[in-house]
Amino acid sequence: MIKTMKALVQREFWEHRGAFVKAPKIIGIVLLVTTLVAYITLRVTAAQVNGEQVLDSGILELKGLTKENLILFWDKLFIGISAIYLAVLYVVMYFFILGALYNDRKDGSILFWKSLPVSDTQTVLSKLLTATLIVPIVYTVIFLVVMLILMALYSIILLFHGLNPWDLVWAPAQFFRGTIIMFFGGLVQAVWALPIYGWLMFCSSWFKKRPFIYSAIIPALIAFSWYWFKVLTAMQFTNISVFKWPAIFLGHAMFPYSTDYRGFSGLQIDDGTQISDVLADLLSSIQRIELLYGLIIAAALISISIWVRRYRNTT
Repeated sequence: MIKTMKALVQREFWEHRGAFVKAPKIIGIVLLVTTLVAYITLRVTAAQVNGEQVLDSGILELKGLTKENLILFWDKLFIGISAIYLAVLYVVMYFFILGALYNDRKDGSILFWKSLPVSDTQTVLSKLLTATLIVPIVYTVIFLVVMLILMALYSIILLFHGLNPWDLVWAPAQFFRGTIIMFFGGLVQAVWALPIYGWLMFCSSWFKKRPFIYSAIIPALIAFSWYWFKVLTAMQFTNISVFKWPAIFLGHAMFPYSTDYRGFSGLQIDDGTQISDVLADLLSSIQRIELLYGLIIAAALISISIWVRRYRNTT
């Protein structure tokens, strides 16, 4: 069983290496290059206007920052960059799940995979395991490597200005907590996204063409139909509670660090937010009763997807 699941997960990486491995690497390269280009641009601009001394004195003022301020700076950097990784991770997993069962039928490879001693349950669960655990781990590892390189880059810049990188970078940066927040954030994101993944898996297994269109149109039609029914029967033009549940799950799935969504308000992070605050929010979010309802819906949709795959071999 374990060997079979391992082989199935490896298959997903062979087929989606670009999204699973290359995408987070590209994000890291863009962040690092942007940081380096910004510093070089600042140096060149300062030299052209004879402002090098002002730039140097501004950087030297970093020595005057308190340890608490430095910790807060690095905490917010870990939070911000990990939030970017998690948002991209959700988008990648959205389209991966949407095509997970449809693509096999579209290219005819389902006939080959069904000829192997692998059950439909194992196939579907391996895709789900890949999306909810394995790929988040990969993103976490790449995120940590990027942060190490970024910290090293900051250290080189500080050494160039005669400052001590240990006091300004390596001591205040809570690297272990940064690891935890990225990994735990990925797990919480996966749990909140499960009902969405279940729906996408169902669409991928059921519809013969264009599962993306159906996955978006059907929930929208149901929601607007219910809203219009309320308008016609009770004249409730301002009652948009029917959109609350999709907003909650979609919001937490894309931005797991927030626990107070009103539609798509985004991250609830202020200037004093630290990693410990975000970890507390993540822990609080998985204790909400809505999550239990979502898991029940996810289990039902995934079970139906397994049943549909068992009897549908072609588009």
